[in-house]
Amino acid sequence: MGRQVTLEDVAAEAHVSKSSVSNVIRNHPNVRESMRQRVNAAIDKLGYRPQAIGQNLVSGRTGLVSLAIPNFAQPYFAELARAAVAAADDAGMRLIVQQTDNLLEREREAADSWNLGSADGLIFSPSVIEDEEIEVRRGRAPLVLLGERSKLSSVDRVGIDSVAISHTATKHLLDQGRSRLVMIGDKTFGDPFVVSEREAGFHQALEEAGLREAGPVGAVRDWTREDGARAVDELLDAGFGFDGVFCANDLLALGALSALRRHGLRVPEDVAVIGIDDIEDGRFASPTLSTMFIDKEWMAREAVRLLAKQLADPDSIPEQLSVPFHLLARESTALYR
Repeated sequence: MGRQVTLEDVAAEAHVSKSSVSNVIRNHPNVRESMRQRVNAAIDKLGYRPQAIGQNLVSGRTGLVSLAIPNFAQPYFAELARAAVAAADDAGMRLIVQQTDNLLEREREAADSWNLGSADGLIFSPSVIEDEEIEVRRGRAPLVLLGERSKLSSVDRVGIDSVAISHTATKHLLDQGRSRLVMIGDKTFGDPFVVSEREAGFHQALEEAGLREAGPVGAVRDWTREDGARAVDELLDAGFGFDGVFCANDLLALGALSALRRHGLRVPEDVAVIGIDDIEDGRFASPTLSTMFIDKEWMAREAVRLLAKQLADPDSIPEQLSVPFHLLARESTALYR
């Protein structure tokens, strides 16, 4: 079975922009007839089938969808937003992206159905708002939840199994012969729910290996390079010796790499380091950063599909999905004898 034809394929075949293809799908009144014929010919030739959301536009929908995410400064969310824009484009719709800054009031505003304005629905990655409040505020508005924070079963959701992801990352350190492990990312700060799940996976892997006396969990104020470096400084200054570091995300891990180098510790010879997210900077770090790949493009495509399903059938049964992930072992955790 061949891959699905996308909006970009149609644009290339018709030698026009993707926005022009979208305008034809939407029956935009300002599209020239010659353009309409060229695009429709490409659609027929390639067998392109716009998703339900594109088809619904002719019946009064705007084709606009809102995406609410916590923080553009985090590369993970920036990459997720970029993937969501591309997925929406392929579905013949436009994405309005808003940042909630991990603030409860902004997440409440995002979840309120009457704040959707001209948008047909919401794709929402919450960080602090409780599930009960999301359910009350959404009303009947189409909604898809992303990430590990929410566990609502009454709403379409593309979740992240942070316990399993963290367990896999920690087990990799153990499999590489590391036995004195620490974690960077304390649940006292940031989103305590997400961090506690990642910490649970860390401790689960240690217990399975018979290492009940785990090292400390380094405290951070946020999940940034600066916090990762500061946490390593504090652990080393306090006299903790370790040969492996599991970081709750890649930015923390990049900061840890910098701090370890500053303290004269070699990676991976003295200390192995692994993160989560597979952000671009980690692929070009020195050494390259081992990480847990989370398929953000798959997450974005499924979120768009689920929203399209709701728009086509408001009474559709909610789906609970879990994003694919896998280990990317790079230089920062290489075996060294």
